[in-house]
Amino acid sequence: MRILRDRTAFSAVPRPVFLAAGFFDGVHVGHRAVLEAAKSRARAVGGTVWALTFDRHPLSLLAPEKAPPLLFPLEERLRQLEAAGLDGVLLLAFTRDLAQESPETFLASLAAPGTPSPGRPLSEICCGANWRFGSRASGTPALLASIGHRFGFGVAVIPYARYRDGEVSSTRIRRAVCEGCLEEANAMLGSPFSVCGEVLRGRGVGGRVLSFATANLDATPHPVLPPAGVYATEVALPDGTRRPGVTDIGVHPTFGAAEAPVIETHLPGFTGDLYGTNIRLSFLARLRAEKTFSSPDALARQIRQDIADAERIFARA
Repeated sequence: MRILRDRTAFSAVPRPVFLAAGFFDGVHVGHRAVLEAAKSRARAVGGTVWALTFDRHPLSLLAPEKAPPLLFPLEERLRQLEAAGLDGVLLLAFTRDLAQESPETFLASLAAPGTPSPGRPLSEICCGANWRFGSRASGTPALLASIGHRFGFGVAVIPYARYRDGEVSSTRIRRAVCEGCLEEANAMLGSPFSVCGEVLRGRGVGGRVLSFATANLDATPHPVLPPAGVYATEVALPDGTRRPGVTDIGVHPTFGAAEAPVIETHLPGFTGDLYGTNIRLSFLARLRAEKTFSSPDALARQIRQDIADAERIFARA
């Protein structure tokens, strides 16, 4: 998948190009509907499909106090867009200059209206019904269609995806994850909520005292996490294999609470060395709340039960 960060370079992409527009935090089922629509329309005419997105959430620049915590960092967004089968991503730096562009100016920079028609790369923009663009987010899908008619590209507006009683949104998914409602969050994401990080050395309690060694991740880079508790996870290892895991998020009070929350994962039956490597944890289900146990033996008995439960859930996933 190609990644371009310059609109001039994008204007040189061979036509026809179908552009899926959005911020795509989480790349949830609503985003995927937009991406799939763009892919389908592009493939029907032998075109290529690209995503248009920004390197940061607009509110992080315009109103930092209102900026939402993101489900995924930029690297994960790009990974998921690549997994969706795109040919490329136009990744624009969201700056104050960009924020001040009118909708017409912004779209003109994408459509290259001054070039002869055969040289125009943009055939269609596909977006969700809530996509906004241009200064003060004044560009709406209706305005997009009007400008597109003048500039010579089509517009496809995809209706909201829905789950149970409402529209799917990154905001709703964030809330579900933070409340521990993983079934709801994963259904709206279209895949299990996941985090990725480098395995660090911990206090050694799991392996030294309990005989359940853990792979530890720093929780601080992840602004959106399930609440403290124990979870059944799928662990993607550096060699590409996937294994069941029991993941504890919290301060682990039985052996003296840690100063800050940590993410500890036990991989049943695994004996390799993961220190310094990157692993991905996909959260399948919540097993129980974090609690203080009366003794290490009591905790060990509970961990054995957690392992059995996690392995059963992993086998069904």
